[in-house]
Amino acid sequence: MVVGDLMSVVEGGVSPDDLFSAAVAEMCRQKQSCIMVARDGKPEGIITERDVVRIFSDQSSLPMAENVQISSLTVGDVLAPEKPICVEQSTSLYDAMLLARTRGLRHLMIIDDAGQLVGLVTQTDMINAYISILDRQTELETANQALHLLSHEDALMGIGNRRAMEVEMDFTEAYSKRYKKNYSVALMDVDYFKAYNDCYGHQAGDDALIAIANALKSTMRETDRLYRYGGEELLMLMPSTDIDDAVIAAERARIAVEDLKISHMASPLEHITISAGVASSDEEEWQVLVDNADTALYKAKGNGRNQTCEIELTQL
Repeated sequence: MVVGDLMSVVEGGVSPDDLFSAAVAEMCRQKQSCIMVARDGKPEGIITERDVVRIFSDQSSLPMAENVQISSLTVGDVLAPEKPICVEQSTSLYDAMLLARTRGLRHLMIIDDAGQLVGLVTQTDMINAYISILDRQTELETANQALHLLSHEDALMGIGNRRAMEVEMDFTEAYSKRYKKNYSVALMDVDYFKAYNDCYGHQAGDDALIAIANALKSTMRETDRLYRYGGEELLMLMPSTDIDDAVIAAERARIAVEDLKISHMASPLEHITISAGVASSDEEEWQVLVDNADTALYKAKGNGRNQTCEIELTQL
């Protein structure tokens, strides 16, 4: 099943230049809990009932002068500065559910191949559709397997797994290409981890990986994502981030692990550390970006480990 099968077709909608009060009136007329915002057919955002309540109850939170009245607000005045998260009509129900869950979204705007806004799908729509699918399952084992496939979290480290990474990468790449905004990845590897397992045992190795994941998460922005790429390799995805800021974020993560001071007597560095490779682009496919980050990581390893290296795409 794809989201195009579930979407509500766009009816009306508003422009960022329309008055906010007119948008609220249109929501009331249509008896809908939200209204989509587009400019020349391109999605700009969404206004929900929650937004309306927030704006009327707390005018001081608005990014404008205090003497501006609600009656003169435009839709653009109250929209979030970030571009909306959109999916295509052909996006699978699973991928859309995973994206909505990881981003904490209750609505997903749907676009066609030309990037034009065509509809909306809600989290409730997707959950109901998935429940209907489960109801049609004739074997409990089949249903359990389907639920297992929905797991997007690494059981040990409590971060995204490889499947979740691939889904989020696809959407982040499409977003970056659509709006010409860089996205970055940092591929990180625990230094001398095999030696740590050999010296301290696999349980200690698991405990160390959990501590490392928690340390990395503590340094990340809300919009960043962390995934277990494989073994002791982790990948940090940083949407809307250029190479300079990505290197700063990777360095912040590296230092956080170093500050854990987890003893590692089998390492010449004497403590557990990580090395990181960073790459950034606004047009490359994410697989290419990860390959570039891996090359930068290899460089960091060759330079002595416990450091961050970057590779500009133009150098390759």
